[in-house]
Amino acid sequence: MRIATLLAASGLLLAGCSSTSFLAMQPASPNGPSLNGHPTSRLYHPDSVEVKLGFVRYDKKELVFEVEIGNDARRPLEILPETFYYVPDYSLTDTAATTQTTGSATAVTVTAPGAPALTSTRVMALDPEATLQQLTARLNKEASKAESGSWLEILSSVANITEDIASIKKTETPEQIAERDQRHADDEAYFADQRATHAQQADELSGRKQHLESVILRKTVLQSNEYITGQIHFPRTDAARRLRVVLFVNARPVVFDFTQKPGTYSAAPSSSTASGY
Repeated sequence: MRIATLLAASGLLLAGCSSTSFLAMQPASPNGPSLNGHPTSRLYHPDSVEVKLGFVRYDKKELVFEVEIGNDARRPLEILPETFYYVPDYSLTDTAATTQTTGSATAVTVTAPGAPALTSTRVMALDPEATLQQLTARLNKEASKAESGSWLEILSSVANITEDIASIKKTETPEQIAERDQRHADDEAYFADQRATHAQQADELSGRKQHLESVILRKTVLQSNEYITGQIHFPRTDAARRLRVVLFVNARPVVFDFTQKPGTYSAAPSSSTASGY
């Protein structure tokens, strides 16, 4: 028993000290000031517009960037986040090697780093208005279930009332009455717990919606001498090693390059989670 315990403890220790892989995104030319603690790339648009772009974090299915746009021009500036996009570049991926075994011989095929890249297509930014509308719909659905319950609860309530009415004409033992009352009480407790769960989910969605509304970049018109800061969400890609992010300012593109590199960190029990996750 002692040996088994020691082996289990050793396994946990080794697991705690193992290396964990992660991805790191940063500007290819970080020439701008820090934006909320993140390195940025800064460009001056010909129309007297300054744009700073930095990477914030990896979400489960999204890449989150933060942009600051300042309008030094004499005319208003239209910003349409749903027109932003990035183009993934796979040509800088690590050298790939495949092996084929024939008998005792092993053939290795190596793809050089300069091999043709995969076909690059535009990956459009997530439309902030559509995202908020979807979040609102989910919030309303959960709130409705929390307040009025589900159709199953209504059917259960009707069935219980029907059973109570039918029992009036029956001769029941105290045990039968107690059993029926307990079933009804169990049903009520179950559905009350369901309503509480929906209420909690509604609260979480409400908080998420309020936070997103406060940080996400939305369609707007920026007046002269004004600036705006907001987050841009893109579908996530892990395979590309370079992303060319294109933001449109008054229908004219502003282009930024970001590099994405894999890495590892030691996941010691006392260490914190690596940045990027």
